[in-house]
Amino acid sequence: MKAFTRIVERRSFTQAAKDLGLPRSSVTDAVKQLEERLGLGLIQAPRYRLEEDFGRGTRVPVLAQHPPTPTPVSLMYPRNRQLSPRVRVFIDWVSRVFAGS
Repeated sequence: MKAFTRIVERRSFTQAAKDLGLPRSSVTDAVKQLEERLGLGLIQAPRYRLEEDFGRGTRVPVLAQHPPTPTPVSLMYPRNRQLSPRVRVFIDWVSRVFAGS
């Protein structure tokens, strides 16, 4: 569990391995063993993509006390051009998805 927690904190198998003083393959194997013991796979995914699963009980959050480090998200587009309706809809959607972040 220590290896998995460090991976979540560092957002990297390689960095977690360095922090723990282990080869990367050992960290990977530790996560595989944890998944096997729990009988499932562990993932880190955006919460909005899993909310329905949480509601149905088909997935459950683990390590909630260790939230991932926030990752900045940027949208870039030319200011001097009129945005197409599709691009505007996409920008609005991304803004709503990440509004609570």
